[in-house]
Amino acid sequence: MLELTQTLNASDRVHHEIEEVLATGRTAWQQYLFFKSRAHGVCVALDGDLQSCAADEGLYHEALVHPAMLSHPAPERVLIMGGGEGATLREVLRHPTVTEVVMVDLDEEFVGLCKSLIPDWAEGAWNDPRLELRHEDIAAYLDHASGGFDVVVGDLIDASDAASPAAGLYGPEFYARLATALAPGAVVATQAGPLDPTGLAGHRRVRASLNGVFSRVLSYGVYVPSFTGLWGYTIAGTADLLPGGVAERHALFELRTQERGIGLVHTGPEALAAAFALPRALTRVLEAGA
Repeated sequence: MLELTQTLNASDRVHHEIEEVLATGRTAWQQYLFFKSRAHGVCVALDGDLQSCAADEGLYHEALVHPAMLSHPAPERVLIMGGGEGATLREVLRHPTVTEVVMVDLDEEFVGLCKSLIPDWAEGAWNDPRLELRHEDIAAYLDHASGGFDVVVGDLIDASDAASPAAGLYGPEFYARLATALAPGAVVATQAGPLDPTGLAGHRRVRASLNGVFSRVLSYGVYVPSFTGLWGYTIAGTADLLPGGVAERHALFELRTQERGIGLVHTGPEALAAAFALPRALTRVLEAGA
């Protein structure tokens, strides 16, 4: 039986059995693997790291997109960084206030493979007239971007390793450049690696970078079964970004999902509100490095 093996920390590994290889190869930028799992359905891996699986990608993408979109009173212009599978785009476009989405993903070949092999993940979003799809380096794009984005969603590859080529896209210089492309009151959200007490360096690095640019930075997490743990995200913006209590956040998310006619079938307003209430042991470590 073929397997995809990932290292979780200094002592633990996880093995994903591969039922069938759908496509594998290398683009100009990364190694890709599309495969079927008996437990998780069709899965996508890049450079040996699992990115998404059909069975729970809805959990991951709803948690990535909607806290930021719902915290903004009327998001119109949205920037997506990465997100080649099309699922982040799908979730952003659920919001009827959105008039324009610029999606910047460097790897045109990988996006093409996703359109071909997992077209249902996007649910038609690739053909939405509100989309401007660009294949270039996100840092280069920001040099000539027109700006005025209300929400930015980062669905880039994980950068827990400080030596990763993607590490710069989570650094303070990058976020300072990104801030110049934002509208007043804008919200930035990004995936930020596992919330694992044995390996929080990557998440803490993202928080520290955002804290150097934005007035308020919050961490939150949801359990993603195919990732075998609590997956972390960050959201950043102004000081009044989100209410402090779970009940208040729940009320806000509930109100805006109803106003916008959005059904969050994988998470829901209450679960997203509670996702910010992290265990104290994690919070102490995160805040120590904030």
